[in-house]
Parts: sequence; C-alpha cells; structure tokens
Amino acid sequence: MKFIFCSFFCLRALVLSATPISDQLDLRIPVVDMRDFYDENKREAFLDTLYDAMSTVGFFAVRHTGVDANVIQRAYHQAEVFFKKDVEEKKLSFVPELHGQRGFVPGEAAKGKAQKDRKEFYHVARSNAYPKNIWPCQEGFEEALTDLYNELEQYSIPLLQAIVSTINQRSPSPLDLDFFNHMTKNGASLIRVIYYPALKPEEMDINQPLHWAASHTDIDLLAILPYATAKGLQVEINGQWLNVVVPEDAFIVNVGDMLENMSNGLFVSARHRVVAQEPDQDRFSMVLFVHPYDKAPLDPLDACIELTGGRQMYAPGTREEFLWERLLELDIGPALLEPYSKTGHAERQALYHRESPQVVNLLIQHGLASPELLQALDTKDGRLVSRGGKSHVSEVKAYDQEHKENNPVSLMEHRRELFLDSGREGETHNPSDY
Repeated sequence: MKFIFCSFFCLRALVLSATPISDQLDLRIPVVDMRDFYDENKREAFLDTLYDAMSTVGFFAVRHTGVDANVIQRAYHQAEVFFKKDVEEKKLSFVPELHGQRGFVPGEAAKGKAQKDRKEFYHVARSNAYPKNIWPCQEGFEEALTDLYNELEQYSIPLLQAIVSTINQRSPSPLDLDFFNHMTKNGASLIRVIYYPALKPEEMDINQPLHWAASHTDIDLLAILPYATAKGLQVEINGQWLNVVVPEDAFIVNVGDMLENMSNGLFVSARHRVVAQEPDQDRFSMVLFVHPYDKAPLDPLDACIELTGGRQMYAPGTREEFLWERLLELDIGPALLEPYSKTGHAERQALYHRESPQVVNLLIQHGLASPELLQALDTKDGRLVSRGGKSHVSEVKAYDQEHKENNPVSLMEHRRELFLDSGREGETHNPSDY
C-alpha cells in the first residue's frame, strides 16, 4: 500500500511545474473516519491509512472526531468579531513581555524570513496554564475559546492513542496506549486562532502568489485544524506545492517536528504554507498545537528506531530544549541563549548533524559555544552510534568504509566553515516556523 501511495504523490508532483497557483493540482490527502478506530472489522485498514499518511506526506484528514460543530462555529464568530476591531483595541490584549505566548499577536515572521506573514492571531492555553490567558473585553470570547480548547484537547486523546496503535501494529516493542497522552496531559498545548486579511485585486499575482504564511514546519507533536473559512493551505511534496483539499466536515492533522524526532524520522513533519488565492476574501482558521510538558523527553523511541533501520538518527532532548532552539532561531527570546548553551542540546544536535545553523552561529558569536560543540562541528573521525535509544560518540575507524559510502563529504566540516567564514555571516538556511 505504501509503495502505491508514494508513487501516486510522486506522479502528481512530476506533472507540476512553475504553474500559476490557479492551475496547480489539488492534493486530496488521505482521509480516515475516527469511528473505524473502534470497529474491529475496520481498525486495521484505519491504522494502515494513518501510518502511510504520516510516514509519507505528514498530513491526513479525520472525519467524525466527536468535536461539537456548534463550538467551532461559536469560536469562529467570536474570532471574526475580535479581528475586525480597530488595531488599537486589539492591542489592548497584546502583552509584548510574553513574546506571543498568550493573547493577541500582531504578526510574526517564519524562521529565516525577514518579512512578517500577513496574519494576526490569538493564543489561548488551558485554563490553569502559566502564564495565564489574556482575554479581551468582548462578551462571549472567553467562553467560546475555552470551550474550543477543551473540545480539541479532548479529541487529541483518542487521536494520540491511534498513533501509538500504528506503531504497536508493526513493532515488537509496543508502547503503552496512552504513552503520548501521559506527556500531554499537563503539557503546553496551545490554540492559535488566525486571521488572514483579504488582499486587494491589485495585490494578487497568480504567477507569484502572496503568502499569508510562509513555508514552515510546526514545532509540536501534532497540529489539529478544524475546517478553515477559505482555501489556501498548501503542502510541499517532492519539491512542489499542492493545494490541500479535504471533505467539508473533516479536520486536518499534520505531524510536527517533535513527533518526527521521537519517531526517528518514521513520521514526517511536512513543510506547508498558506497562500492567498482569491482577492477580497478574508480567511480564518484555528489550530490546536499539541505539546508535551516542558521536561518531557523527546528522545527517539526504541520501537521507532527498530522500524527505521535500527540506528538512532535524531538527537535526544526535552520539549523545552527544542522549543528554546526554535525561539532563538526566530529571535523571539534572545535571553534564552545563555541558559540554552548550558543544556548540552546544541552539542547533541550537532552529533546527529541536526544542529540549527542560526543558533550555532549565535553561540559562536557570543562566545558560548562549548569545546564539545566546536569539536562536533569540526570532527571528521567521529560519528554517532546508537543502540537501544542510548548513544555515544565512537571513533569511526570500524565504520570507515560505511562512512565513505554514505557521507563522503563531512557535513559538519562544511557547516563549520559556513559559520566561521566572515564572508557569510548572517546567512540563514532551512527556514521553518513556530
């Protein structure tokens, strides 16, 4: 099934070229019915479709989630009322010191992008989370968004159980069915209500579409999106951008960077963006970013290491460490640089060739790069060996031939030259989003 699934997307991508957005193909991402998860006769097919979608494109759609449609509609109504207010009134719910963690946020730029996205958004966490939620003086807003958070978080429970089941279906090292739920029960999940303002006809160019949200990946376990009010979401497949199309009553779910890390790359955190496709049309959307608690370990799971060839290919680290790295990339929390430098996360990322170029550059510039980090960047004779989820650096002599076959040019040496070459200071690569 997976071969057919992958071949289908490869074929669709090959027929695309640099065509106007109106002529690009639609991508009907795999659709699963949540009721099938509980039906013994349909469960295996449900899990197969879910597994293939997550390991191939990183996106899927879900029907019959059990989320109350009236709750979604009330939240959209309250969002439209809020975002249509004057900007000065909206800014009463904006607290710069929180760096966008709660309340109204006028906009943001994706990692590696100088220009801000054309969007505004509002962040809401669970009612007992810290920092506390910020609420505007708008009747019904707090109740509607609190209800939405509770409904989506409740749905994340069976969804995460289904994801564990896809792993257990194939691995000899099964996980507890609520493995991910234990991590997210008191986690840092967040709802983002987003407003993409309409563009005028003279701003539109179908040959060079304007991005409401630039290309990025999500730093979370999962993102759960109820239906948006207008099209525009695109996912990158084999270097081409395709419009995501789902049934009207379906939710969209995509894999985040944290789940890709924990799955050792088994599941794909796909790049996606939001593109304005029609003039004079606003777009509203809502998403629950599913996060574990701060100290939750995101180390690749033994079960997933087994399913990806037996070698650990992603670094261990906590949710807090990965988040700090992303915030530093986005230049949101510069005060985090010193405490981040003491975690050892950058060193671990470098050993797996997954370090952030922006963050490493910052560490070097501020004299916070440890000898271990610089050695990892410079080494040509060390490589990572992992067994059973544990890892250490070993001399590559015993693996020298394999090293030459799989990695004839040292990626670490190349990147170190990039960082220390004064002629390239400030260069950024591999943009992604928070």
